[in-house]
Amino acid sequence: MVMIEMQYVRPGLRTLFIATAALALSACGGGGDGDNDPANTPDNTPEPVAKILTRPNNPDCIAPASSDDVATQLSGTGCFSSTDTRQVVEGVIPYTVNNLLWSDGEKKGRFFAIPDDAKITLREDAPILPDTGARNGDFDFPTGSVIIKHFFNGPRIVETRLLMKHANEGWKGYAYEWNTEQTDATLLTGTDAANGKQTSLPHYFPSRTECMECHTGAEEEFTGVAAARVALGPDTLQLNYALNYTDGSSENFLDALDRLGFFSTPLTTEYKQAKLVALNDTSASVEDRVRSYLHGNCSGCHRTGGPAGGMADLRYNTSFKTGNVCGVTQGASEKFPNNNIELIKPGNASQSALFLRINLDSASTDAALMMPPVGRATIDNEAALLIESWINSLSSCSEVW
Repeated sequence: MVMIEMQYVRPGLRTLFIATAALALSACGGGGDGDNDPANTPDNTPEPVAKILTRPNNPDCIAPASSDDVATQLSGTGCFSSTDTRQVVEGVIPYTVNNLLWSDGEKKGRFFAIPDDAKITLREDAPILPDTGARNGDFDFPTGSVIIKHFFNGPRIVETRLLMKHANEGWKGYAYEWNTEQTDATLLTGTDAANGKQTSLPHYFPSRTECMECHTGAEEEFTGVAAARVALGPDTLQLNYALNYTDGSSENFLDALDRLGFFSTPLTTEYKQAKLVALNDTSASVEDRVRSYLHGNCSGCHRTGGPAGGMADLRYNTSFKTGNVCGVTQGASEKFPNNNIELIKPGNASQSALFLRINLDSASTDAALMMPPVGRATIDNEAALLIESWINSLSSCSEVW
């Protein structure tokens, strides 16, 4: 099996980070997303890879100090040794996540890069419930960081989206549109950058403002449990998965990052005691699958300190009994008059705003109520059915975490 991330790595360089995407991915699934090469059939037994012993250098894939200096071609960002073959430079790190973000069924490839002299700080989130002492650590990336996400529509790559942490301006988001020859991608500017761009594929390129509507959290807010730290995918709940090596050994991905010197302080066991599960992981409880999905797809905004935090806290590590979620009325509108509908009404998904909003698409007459409002146009039917089933199975809020 050829994984997207395996395609991007320099020929002959077999590293732990190929395994990061390739090995962990087969356990993810669900939600219509995935990091495997769309042109290949998924394989649940990817071959082990060689373990690397030192952190790879990254002299080139670094965010410029100002947004004015962002390259107009993806090939000019310093992150790719070849856009023709979509090979990233050695210091760009592929990763996957345990629970995948729904983006109208498009497959993705994920990477990050930080400067050679910089490290990632884990910012502690709230305890996991029930209280086992486990913690979630949000990844606080250093200045100069670049986070890369490829979007595939069928076998074609259509967009590469970059988040860059500039020294002068903080985080900014950029959309690059791939050419028909699949050799390079061009930065959206002018009207497209200001308003977004809809294609006939279908695929939507978000505006730069829309990028930051989801990727929220100013640096000065990062105290205690505050808004999301811009990089929504990378946290310890999402990146807590195993790698297998050619010598027969295995290693947790978080441990690998720690061993290679990516974290500012040594990783502690509390950050590895809990993890999200895939939407389609039938070995996990239905509630665990639902809570993992809501964390991965909704909690960037719906959390303490987030732009929608007052309406609900949907992080995996907060109580739905006390986190303004179960049994709490939400969402005044023509459809939900006088706030007279509960976010989760036990036993009745058809009267639960959480299910109703996820079960809307952009073609609906109630599209303004769709959640999330940016980043999708279609319903994630697998998630909607699971959430509906879970809510209908509840007899009271006392049954949830």
